Amino acid sequence: MQLETKYLGLSLKNPLIAGASPLADDLDKVRALEDAGVAAITMYSLFEEQITQNMVGADAHIGAYENSFAEAVSYFPEMSLLERGVEAYLEQLEKVKSAVSIPVIGSLNGTREGPWVQYASLLESSGADALELNLYFLATDLNESSSDLEDRCVRIVEGVREQISIPLAVKLSPRFTAFLKALSCSGCRCAGAL
Repeated sequence: MQLETKYLGLSLKNPLIAGASPLADDLDKVRALEDAGVAAITMYSLFEEQITQNMVGADAHIGAYENSFAEAVSYFPEMSLLERGVEAYLEQLEKVKSAVSIPVIGSLNGTREGPWVQYASLLESSGADALELNLYFLATDLNESSSDLEDRCVRIVEGVREQISIPLAVKLSPRFTAFLKALSCSGCRCAGAL
């Protein structure tokens, strides 16, 4: 029986893909998934909040001492300590990629535009064969129209797409109403870029 297929342009031996889960935390389990016939593994998500917390935490901590005496520099934390969450994710992605011969799909989760989208390139450089962008969120801002929300999602996808050359999959909330209309907007590069 022929089970080979393509997903995101990746050639897979079958359509079985391990979805994002804690299994990617354990290299023995990752190898067991491959041995059991899984054709690709999706990493758990790196969240916008983790990235933002790292960026804001560094600025807040360092900014507190910026007008102090020169010896205050010794109070600055090492950047590696501030990026532990992001760095740990990237290190695990590299380990998973090295542990298996099947494609590994990185995952980002975010809902607002911002500099966090630049981290997509770090996932690519850490070995991700493709990227899953999870835009799942509840619309809770009464001042944001459905078209504004959908336009924001398109801009996020475009921002991530500009950062990477690997394939991109986008997971959307099931609560959108007319997303195809947003994707068909004039000048939108998003629909063809996925």
